[in-house]
Amino acid sequence: MKRLLLTLAILAVAFIWAPQVLESATSSCDALEQKTVAKETGGSELGSSLVQKLSGGAMAEQAMANDHPNLPSLIACSLEYWKATLGMK
Repeated sequence: MKRLLLTLAILAVAFIWAPQVLESATSSCDALEQKTVAKETGGSELGSSLVQKLSGGAMAEQAMANDHPNLPSLIACSLEYWKATLGMK
């Protein structure tokens, strides 16, 4: 039973922590925002850096608060990040 709980805890931490590591971001909302902006601007460095300097993940955090009001923004941003990464969105 302990192994199962430990495995689930490790998977939960990886689910939340991996987006910020993969995108070199400060939070999962920042990582989601980076991925979304890169997708929308076609990977343009200027567009990505401009939005990131102005927002730092705040726009994604607000969007997740509106889309998923019952989830903490950290979890909602991670969920949407993985949906976008895996092509489920």
